[in-house]
Amino acid sequence: MILIVEDDKDLNDTLYDFLSEKFEVLRAFDGEEALKLAYEKNIDLIILDIKLPKLDGFEVAKEIRKFKQTPIIFLTSLDSQKDVEKGFLSGGDDYIKKPFSLKELYFRIEAILKRVYKEEKMQINDFVFDMKNLELFKGDEKIHLKTKELKLLSLFLKNKNRILTKDEIFNEIYEYDENPNENSLRTFIRDLRHILGNEVIETIKGVGYKFVI
Repeated sequence: MILIVEDDKDLNDTLYDFLSEKFEVLRAFDGEEALKLAYEKNIDLIILDIKLPKLDGFEVAKEIRKFKQTPIIFLTSLDSQKDVEKGFLSGGDDYIKKPFSLKELYFRIEAILKRVYKEEKMQINDFVFDMKNLELFKGDEKIHLKTKELKLLSLFLKNKNRILTKDEIFNEIYEYDENPNENSLRTFIRDLRHILGNEVIETIKGVGYKFVI
């Protein structure tokens, strides 16, 4: 899912129409709305204008980096070296100057997605996880898991060998209108360990969990 954050309605509409043919797309028109969606939704990449109402793009990126590592492409009419540096220092992964071609933007999006989510199928001991369709297999057998367990496994695999806090996990696997439940999370972890092996998920006491493969 891609989040477009652009206060110019015409450009926002153009980007939305173009990218909706290729991706699932959300959009926002100001910094506060963008931050809310980034917190609530499981977003794969953010296209973020810098000159935004309420919160500018640099501020939005810094806040997002406090709880997620979602890739960010900055859109801007600014072109000084200091602005470019500020964009990367605030958490940006790429920087594209207006005006730009839609094709160029698409190629940049694809390059980042391939780099960040480069493996569509990942091996976990005797199992294979389909990252695109969120499905787990052992040989030809599809293993039944709850939706949140599949989301959790996907999150672990995107963050192998990195400690994920409970808040990070809650932000990713629960929708904004759901109440995160620590007991349920422990049940999801227990079920994944039962299937994949106890050794693949480490409990980091008082912090969260780490997926080790």
